[in-house]
Amino acid sequence: MRVALMLAAVTAGAIALAGCGGDSTNDAVTTTETTATAPTTTADATTTTETTQTTPASEAKVIMVNVVKGVPKGGIQRPTVHKGDKVVLVVRTDSGEAVHLHGYNIEKDVVPGQAVRMPFTANIAGRFEVELHPTDALLAVVEVKP
Repeated sequence: MRVALMLAAVTAGAIALAGCGGDSTNDAVTTTETTATAPTTTADATTTTETTQTTPASEAKVIMVNVVKGVPKGGIQRPTVHKGDKVVLVVRTDSGEAVHLHGYNIEKDVVPGQAVRMPFTANIAGRFEVELHPTDALLAVVEVKP
């Protein structure tokens, strides 16, 4: 199991270093369901009860980036999240064609003046750049801690 996690981390790092390319639609941050099973013992038999909890997307960590003339307002952001966190990257820009989150390989087209939402689950530990394309302007570096 540990080797598989290390292999996944190395692969993610290699993808991040490889540069831009492709896009992904990792838009699954709407709700998260957690199922817990609790055994119940009676005199005659043991039964299992499942409980489902739903975590709304409103509990996701929101990272806001405003871009003016190709530069992130207030400087390059460096937010930190934890592995397993639900995250929504929201970018509003006055220029550019797309925003790309490296490592997770999520790229979204932008419309100048309108916010673009990039929801994802922080399931890969490391540091991941967010760039504005085609200029490759660095907007943020998201750190995902284990």
